[in-house]
Amino acid sequence: MTMRSTSERYGTVALALHWTSAALILALIPLGFAMQSAPDAARLGLYRVHVGIGILVGLLTLARLLWWLALDRRPVPSVSHTLLQRRLAKAVHAGFYGVVLILAVSGIGMMAASPLGEALASGKLALMPADLMNLPPRLAHGAMARLLMALLVLHVAGALYHHWVGRDGTLGRMAVRLR
Repeated sequence: MTMRSTSERYGTVALALHWTSAALILALIPLGFAMQSAPDAARLGLYRVHVGIGILVGLLTLARLLWWLALDRRPVPSVSHTLLQRRLAKAVHAGFYGVVLILAVSGIGMMAASPLGEALASGKLALMPADLMNLPPRLAHGAMARLLMALLVLHVAGALYHHWVGRDGTLGRMAVRLR
């Protein structure tokens, strides 16, 4: 398998960025909801993990954008994909990039607009804000998290549709091949 994508399948760099980001995002979502209602003793640690992973996902997303814009090309869409399917796929993928970047910026905005950043850096539980819910960046962060979940459902549904109904090999182009 090559580092760059071919006309038929994604390369190792694209696969590594995709699946690493996917795994981290799937960890971030339940963590984000759990840390809101966690006991004070656990909240600081959960926030630290969430912020660290969130920053990593934001950086991986920027790396993916750079990879696609400057260094690689996507495989040619399958001839079995309709125009509507291609447009939906583009919209969902563009949505992922935009939503993830907004999540990263709004997360950083929450730390800048409250004592959260100082609490995480110092490890002082007493500095943890009691409520972040009314901060404008928090409102955006919550809305984008929910939009991300909707995009994930569409993305997985599309992949499974192509695998089980279309049987067109789309999912196989993103599969990691161990050899």
